[in-house]
Amino acid sequence: MESRRIFSILTLFTIFTIILFSSKSFADETQIPTWIKNNAKWWSEGQIGDDDFVKGIQYLIQSGIMKIPQTHVGAGSSQQIPAWIKNNAGWWSSGSISDNDFVKGIQFLIQENIIKINNQIMVLSSSAFENNGTIPSEYTCDGTNVSPSLTISNVPSSAQSLALIVDDPDAPRGTVTHWIVWNIAPQKSQFEKGEKLDLPQGITVFGTIGYGGPCPPSGTHRYFFKLYALDSMLNIDNGSTKQSLEQAMSGHVIQQSTLIGKYSKR
Repeated sequence: MESRRIFSILTLFTIFTIILFSSKSFADETQIPTWIKNNAKWWSEGQIGDDDFVKGIQYLIQSGIMKIPQTHVGAGSSQQIPAWIKNNAGWWSSGSISDNDFVKGIQFLIQENIIKINNQIMVLSSSAFENNGTIPSEYTCDGTNVSPSLTISNVPSSAQSLALIVDDPDAPRGTVTHWIVWNIAPQKSQFEKGEKLDLPQGITVFGTIGYGGPCPPSGTHRYFFKLYALDSMLNIDNGSTKQSLEQAMSGHVIQQSTLIGKYSKR
C-alpha cells in the first residue's frame, strides 16, 4: 500500500500535466490513459492525502506545467477541499465527466484561496533536458561529464545570493552529492554548458570539487537540481560538504526551485 501511495503521488503530477493545454482551449477534449485516471480515483478514495493534492497542483501551476484559464482569487482562507471536488476526481477517473469539468474544480480551489498562486515563483530549467526527463549521456560519466546548461528565472528581489545542490536520492548508500555551488549572484540567469565557475564549490561523492555527473551502478536514478534563493551570502570554505552548506543555509532560504533529471547507466 505504501509503495502504491508513493507511486500515486508521483503519477498524480502526471495527471495534471496531461490536462495542460498550450494552443488549445479547455473546451477541447484531451485523451487521458486509464492507468493515469486510476490515480485520480485513488485520491478521491483518500489513498492520496489532501495536502499532497494541494501542493502538487500549486507546484504545477506556478511552474507553468499546468495552465488554467485566468481565475479571480477571492479572500477565502479555508484549507478544506470540498467533497464535491473529490467526487469529481472519481467521476473524472471513470470517464463520467470531462477534463473541462475537472479543471473547473481546480479553478474553484484557486478562487477560494485553498490553492495559493504566486506567479513570480523562482524557476530552474535546462535546455538539455525537461523536468523529469532523461539527462543526455554527454552530461554523465558515460560521456564527457560536463555540467548541463541551466536557466534561472524569477529570482526574488530580496535574494542576496543563490545556492545550487545536485544530488541523487536513489544511490544504494543513500543520497549522494553530485554538485554544490554557493554565493551565486542573484542576477545570474544562466549557467552555460560546462561553464568554468569562479565560485565556491563543494566536494562530491567522487571526492572531487565541482560537477560530477550521473553515474548510477544500475537502474534508473533521479538527479535533483535544487536552487535556493537566500537572504544572505554564506561564509563557508571552498570544498565544504553538502551538510555544511545546508547548515549554513538554515533559516536563510527565501525560495527553492527543483529540476529533476533521470539517467540509467549504459
